[in-house]
Amino acid sequence: MILKDTLGAAVLAVSVAACATTPPRDIAAARQDLDVYRAQCTARYGYDPDTASGLGPHVLGAGEREWRECVYRGVEKYLIPNSQTPEVYRNAIAEDREMTASIAAGKITRTQRRARVQDLLEEIDRIEAANMARIVQERNAADRVMREEMQRQLDSTRRSMIQPLAR
Repeated sequence: MILKDTLGAAVLAVSVAACATTPPRDIAAARQDLDVYRAQCTARYGYDPDTASGLGPHVLGAGEREWRECVYRGVEKYLIPNSQTPEVYRNAIAEDREMTASIAAGKITRTQRRARVQDLLEEIDRIEAANMARIVQERNAADRVMREEMQRQLDSTRRSMIQPLAR
């Protein structure tokens, strides 16, 4: 009974520790969901930045602003809840909105926005990779502590069971 209770408590502690460091979902799976959502935005608004051509440097494409707002909603729905650093996505959305308005106002070009968006995406990738590495490190540390605690409790239980037999 003591051993069963001890092991049960240790398993519960491991589960709690794992949940404390686990993001709601894997960011890679959330990105796949966003890709599907992005395709829906393209179908809905008829704009696709990958195929848009013939636009002047200070011209927004037909449906572009609506498409971007749709993609922002997808980021808010899929990536932000599943990231350890949601503010990075919020800041990128804010900056993209500002750059899109600046294109329409003739302050920056589409090429400048594209380059900055690429920089933002690379920074987000670095941050998410660091987040994942930190999570793995925390899980490994929690696993090690739990194994040590389980071993300590098991050793204690064994001693308490053997001690009466030694008398």
